Amino acid sequence: MNPMISPRLAALALGLTAVAPLFAASAIEDDDDQSGWFVRVGGRISSGVKAELRDTRAVGTPTTGAYDDGFVLPDSGGSTSLTHNWGYQNASQVQGNELVFHRLDSVPRVGDRNGLENNPLYGGELVAGFEFVRFDIGRREARFGFELGYSYSQFSVNDHATVSGTSNFTTDSYRLDAASPGNPIIPPTPPYAGTADGNSGGNNPLIGLTVDNHGFSQEAGTSTLDAKLDSEFHTLRIGPWMEIPLSGRVNLALSVGYCTIYSSSELTLSDTLSYANPAAQAQAPADVVGKYLHTHWSPGGYAQLRATYRLTKHLGVYVGGDLQYNTGVTVDAPGRQARIDFGATYGAVAGVSLSF
Repeated sequence: MNPMISPRLAALALGLTAVAPLFAASAIEDDDDQSGWFVRVGGRISSGVKAELRDTRAVGTPTTGAYDDGFVLPDSGGSTSLTHNWGYQNASQVQGNELVFHRLDSVPRVGDRNGLENNPLYGGELVAGFEFVRFDIGRREARFGFELGYSYSQFSVNDHATVSGTSNFTTDSYRLDAASPGNPIIPPTPPYAGTADGNSGGNNPLIGLTVDNHGFSQEAGTSTLDAKLDSEFHTLRIGPWMEIPLSGRVNLALSVGYCTIYSSSELTLSDTLSYANPAAQAQAPADVVGKYLHTHWSPGGYAQLRATYRLTKHLGVYVGGDLQYNTGVTVDAPGRQARIDFGATYGAVAGVSLSF
């Protein structure tokens, strides 16, 4: 028996055959009626940024005759009992016929603080670009262009540490009447510093070169460090991209290029040293308390791989991951240095794309 085709089915088949070219033309128009410009807006998460706080205070070996509040050293005249080469800081050091000096050695100190992290970092990105050319890779039509992007994130770490120890506290006095016993000199107004070339200027009086009275004690002290480092990272990047379709709606793209991070950093620091003995406390290094600002450009490079799902001919959603490498940045403070190490950082992005 010969199969029969109903008039309605025949009419439907004829209609589909007639409009098929129109659908094909429309699909081509979806690609061809765009200027090649696009914008991507999304959020990002990144990790791998680390910070450290370095101890940069210079520590020297105690020198005979050198003190925290002055010095008594041989002069060029060669005398073993008298010297013009001396200096002092405070009027309270003059005590009768003696000039008293102090030195605090082996002070406790919070050292380097490493591995400070605040990960992951949350932020956003804005990317704009243009398609320059299309070409075939096998049976797929690839697209090539350039893009310019900006991203933003914040970094913040806090650190607290204490170290206790024992310091050597020296108190030495020198005679002011060594050149004329019973007739002490009147020291110049402090702060005063003599010279090693003798009394050529007529203003360098003589005092005794040898210690007249020596005092020594061990004092317990505590070093306390409180630090906070806050930074804002503004990243600019530029480079080429290439995209190939994986299916009718999914495209895979790769972007590579140059990037640089503009960082604005603030180090809030409290670096103190305390002793129970007021005399030792008076010779302790001055506390460092304050805020220290620094801005810096950190050049580097990036690579990003992402997949885009086209919802319409103009709108899509994307997800991706990237690798970025940049040089570090430092913030200097008295006796301390904060360093942010970017190195290789990893990120994940997601957002919407608009082509027009």
